[in-house]
Amino acid sequence: MLSSIIVVLIISCSLSAFLIRLIMKYAYNHNLFDLHTKRKIHKGDIPRLGGVAFVPVAIVSFITGCLILGSKGFSVGSTMPVLGLVASIFILYILGIADDIKGLRYRTKFIFQFIAGLVLCLTGFLLNNFHGLLGLYDLPYTFGLCVTIFLIILSINAFNFIDGIDGLSSSIAILSFIYYSVILYTNGDYKVLLPVSFIGVLLPFFYFNFKGKASSHNKTFMGDTGSTVLGLVLCVLAIVVNCAPQTPVLIHKNSFIVAFSPLILPCFDVVNVVLYRLINGRNPFNADDNHFHHKLLRLGLSQHVTLIVELLVFIFLTGTSIYLSNYLGVTVVLTIMLILWLTVNALITKFL
Repeated sequence: MLSSIIVVLIISCSLSAFLIRLIMKYAYNHNLFDLHTKRKIHKGDIPRLGGVAFVPVAIVSFITGCLILGSKGFSVGSTMPVLGLVASIFILYILGIADDIKGLRYRTKFIFQFIAGLVLCLTGFLLNNFHGLLGLYDLPYTFGLCVTIFLIILSINAFNFIDGIDGLSSSIAILSFIYYSVILYTNGDYKVLLPVSFIGVLLPFFYFNFKGKASSHNKTFMGDTGSTVLGLVLCVLAIVVNCAPQTPVLIHKNSFIVAFSPLILPCFDVVNVVLYRLINGRNPFNADDNHFHHKLLRLGLSQHVTLIVELLVFIFLTGTSIYLSNYLGVTVVLTIMLILWLTVNALITKFL
């Protein structure tokens, strides 16, 4: 399996670098740039179509890896979950392209996000166990269906929300994909090829997004096309890990925490922002500059320092949650993390 992983990583990384360059050239030649608003902090004309490369490259790499495994006698399981995953990804992919080019109402986006989540549930990606969260374990089908769709929509929008500074969404996604790759690889699960494919996709993008310059025409954003797909795939991986047998390294950890800890930071950021908007009588779906990275920037930190701080917070929340699950119940752990997150945000807001 290791050789297949290496092949998939090389293919996805190479194709991604090639395709992103083509997309940037096309976007610059046709003036397809990210619109400037008071919330945007970038300077110059920068295209937001980098995420268009994510899906075709990841799918080609993933299927190639599955074929390699199959030719060596490995079972790649039922085709139904794979087809369901590909279908849901393409729903968001087309939706994201339309949103990045023309702009869509949030109601329209929610409808298609719901459809993508429903497709996933009906093809096998269903959260069937809370592992003690809120005192619940095995979940009834209908309740599990509703919770799964809710978490998928939450994760989709969470990664869309945090995509506010160079390298943030892509770097958190890369770390998350590495995390899931390790878990799935130790389980001998062929689905490890999925996060590996996205690691290869994101590495070139991170370079162009973080190091590129608008003046040199080699800088791009991932747009909704990229961020929403990342949120969907990461939530799918969390569901897979939640339902999979525990690895020896994680045998004493809570499965729900192990599965969803990488999503804590982006999802908690959504919770904090939505609560802030509701408390202040604002529409929770109207964008503002109250995300955690916005607050760090208003404290006077540069984009690069803000990125480092966010990544350290991400590692802290993920690692601490898993560690505490050795000693505390899953509900207590998530409550502690949420209270800590809301408190830190409230203190920063008061200081500002």
